[in-house]
Amino acid sequence: MRRGWIRALLGLMALWVGQDVYFHTLNPVAARVRQAAALRMREKHVHPLSYDEIPAIFRKAVIATEDRRFWSDPGIDPIGIARSVVVDVERDGYVEGGSTLTQQLVDNTLLGKQKTLRRKLLQAWYAIGLYDTMSKQEIFTLYANVVYFGHGAYGLYNACETYFGKPPWDCNEGELTLVAGLPNAPSAYDPLTHYALARSRQQVVLENMVDDGQLSASQAQAIWREPIELRAD
Repeated sequence: MRRGWIRALLGLMALWVGQDVYFHTLNPVAARVRQAAALRMREKHVHPLSYDEIPAIFRKAVIATEDRRFWSDPGIDPIGIARSVVVDVERDGYVEGGSTLTQQLVDNTLLGKQKTLRRKLLQAWYAIGLYDTMSKQEIFTLYANVVYFGHGAYGLYNACETYFGKPPWDCNEGELTLVAGLPNAPSAYDPLTHYALARSRQQVVLENMVDDGQLSASQAQAIWREPIELRAD
């Protein structure tokens, strides 16, 4: 029994080393993602932000809502995947994504949005490759610069200019937590056309931040009461 566990462990170690060599040499996925992200930013006229230019409240809001184990997961979240499988089985179809921020970055750069098992497996494989070849800060930065926020805005800077007429560092925490919830359904939550839905999504984001220990209940309430100053068309 013990020898079996040792063989299994050695096999997993060999597999991990093998994929590390593969993504560093045969398929440099990090370089491909960087190139695809740069191309997308040029095509969408994105004003790119560095990691330090992304407000901390936005980073915390996105991670609490989209990928709470972002800083520790190996590109994929086995718990989230297991949960998504259960949901898919219960609904008899491919419904729940269970994607980490790393997987979403892969989607936004290398893969399309078609929901197929093959694409999902490829997404997870590339995400594991990024874990070994790209820092978490760079992954988050690229994600924030290429993700779609609705109303034609790609990237956080463009989203803040589109909705509030100002850069992220001039937005208050209420505005930043509102925009953090938009990528989940950009058209549905567009605050310029569906303000009430955008606010309800913001409330979910704030609840997630409280649940994740990023905010106290009183802090979340204070952020909720901050004025949302939408850009006048």
